[in-house]
Amino acid sequence: MSQLKTISYRQALDTVLAHCTKLPAEDVAFLQALGRVLAQDVCARADDPPAAKSAMDGFALNSSETRGATAGNPIAFAFDEVVGAGHVSTAVVTPGRAVRIMTGALLPEGGDAVVKQEDTQPAQDGRFALSEPLRQGENVIAPGAALRAGQRLMAAGEVVTAQGLALLASQGITRVTVRRRPRVALLALGDELVEPGTEPGAGQLYVSNLYALEALCTRYGAQARRLGIAPDDPARIADMLAPGLGGGAQGSDGPASDVVLTLGGSHLGDFDFVDDVLSRLGAQLRFRRTRINMGGSTLFATRGATLFFGLPGTPAPSWLAFELLVRPALWALSGRRRERPLLRARLSEGLAVRRGRTSFIPATLAFSGDDGASVRPLVRGTPLALPAGLLADGLIRWPEDRERLEAGAWVEVEWLGES
Repeated sequence: MSQLKTISYRQALDTVLAHCTKLPAEDVAFLQALGRVLAQDVCARADDPPAAKSAMDGFALNSSETRGATAGNPIAFAFDEVVGAGHVSTAVVTPGRAVRIMTGALLPEGGDAVVKQEDTQPAQDGRFALSEPLRQGENVIAPGAALRAGQRLMAAGEVVTAQGLALLASQGITRVTVRRRPRVALLALGDELVEPGTEPGAGQLYVSNLYALEALCTRYGAQARRLGIAPDDPARIADMLAPGLGGGAQGSDGPASDVVLTLGGSHLGDFDFVDDVLSRLGAQLRFRRTRINMGGSTLFATRGATLFFGLPGTPAPSWLAFELLVRPALWALSGRRRERPLLRARLSEGLAVRRGRTSFIPATLAFSGDDGASVRPLVRGTPLALPAGLLADGLIRWPEDRERLEAGAWVEVEWLGES
């Protein structure tokens, strides 16, 4: 299996996405829908507002009676009870009379306009007067002005946000249909790795990217499960992956994973056993190397509907490979239809890359008024450097036909922040 040719990033991503099938839909309570991807359109159940209501504190009256009102000839009205939002009143607007009304209250019968309190002045006998005529519908919110019954509120494929929850609540919608979250199992590989809280021996180091990628899985809408650290032993690796695949020597404490990630062991060295493990598990290798600047040794395989990614073991390449290949897979499985925004920004400094591969450069963005956005590349030194992945809020998509760009050149930047 290890003799598969190296492919381009576009070929690799297309291969991954071709094996992603949207996960089943499920109904959840709307408060549990935050961050979930809608499987169906959500439509308004009723007009909002259901009837005409006041947009101001003031007096509801019939606009036809205000014709001819001027500063020199104000027109005075008597008024009835105060009507507040949420209260039902039997008051009726009749000739020469108005109804005192508060913002959000339903317009009383006979009224077609509202004069703002501050646009009136006191008159004799407890009445009020106005010195300008009102238009029909002035300071009135018409029925359905905000929403019409049947209007689409949110489309399938959108992520439910806090504002989305408020929209659902405003329509009395208590349950929505969303895609099941992708289930991801993660296993770190290597005799040299130990868990935080354990005293490392000679030549050992704490595992870190296992936790970083678990957090990214959660951020991108998946349910992640750490399977631990496996030693450099193909049989033991396969055995520890069994719970994530839904069975095996260790048994299974849950359903099979949709995505399995191993960290490390994806190269072709004497202690890289992922190819062997894939054979033991009956998985089919789809590609094993990609022409990208970091994380190119990522391999991809399938076993039934389960997607298997063998990521590099060092933090920065594993992070970049996750962002470029795994994150798109998670969103495709979830049915998410919106990709990340692409920004145009000027390079803050000149930079050169190696030809013959697609380069994604971790970077930080800065925004400065009329000058627009500028972007500062973070990659320096070896791919072992962790700060790039920690600090980056963007990825420069380097143009493949250029080896060097000078400071001030425009580049496309994939925004890594919340979209």
